[in-house]
Amino acid sequence: MIIDVNAWTGPWPALVNVPYDVASVRSSLREYGVERIFMAPLAAAWSANPHLCNPVVYEAADKYSDISPVPVIDPTLATWPEELAKASGHGAVRMIKLLPGYGGYDLAAADGMFEEAYRASLVVIVQIRIDDPRRHHPIAQVPDVPVGDVVEAAKRHPDLKLVMGGASAATLKGFVEELSGLPGLYADTSQVDGVYSLKMLVDAGIGGKVLFGSHAPVFMPAAALARVLNDLPDDAAVGIMKNNAAGLLSV
Repeated sequence: MIIDVNAWTGPWPALVNVPYDVASVRSSLREYGVERIFMAPLAAAWSANPHLCNPVVYEAADKYSDISPVPVIDPTLATWPEELAKASGHGAVRMIKLLPGYGGYDLAAADGMFEEAYRASLVVIVQIRIDDPRRHHPIAQVPDVPVGDVVEAAKRHPDLKLVMGGASAATLKGFVEELSGLPGLYADTSQVDGVYSLKMLVDAGIGGKVLFGSHAPVFMPAAALARVLNDLPDDAAVGIMKNNAAGLLSV
């Protein structure tokens, strides 16, 4: 079984002639053997109230047993406690997502929400980037979320499980010590590009803290799988594509 912790559904400016509806994204991942899909609403990035975008992934989970909804929560909105309660009360939710780069807030603003997420036994994935800043429209620039901010949040909330989603290989290489030393801190593979970049992370001893993320439909599933299967021995690949996420997310 392959577990994808970072898939999406919904429109994105850079997507041209790429289907992004739930059924199409699911089919594209199932074609390559992905059997559990953690799916977030991509439209939430540009929404003034991302909570309004979450129904699409709840509905997807109601229709497909292999989809786990990953609702986006904005801790600066007054309705975040209700949205978090809805997530924790939904049997299929294991993880929630924060988009501080698009929401325009510092992770310190999420401390109260982090505490409640821990009490609800929810994993939190903080999206570092959705698209390479070099591909952004010149008047719609969204810088990467500083990984150091996620590290500091992990230090403030040592019992919380935090995933850095969409961090580049170069960025993660600078935080190997923190990923190794903070038990609750993880990263995904979705933007770990470059020849042998993932192997370098595994060789650095943090293979057990890395989770497979496809970033579909923004990226092609085949490329996401290739960066794991082509560069790693079987045991490390199985850990990243299945075992690490299965332990973290209890699936």
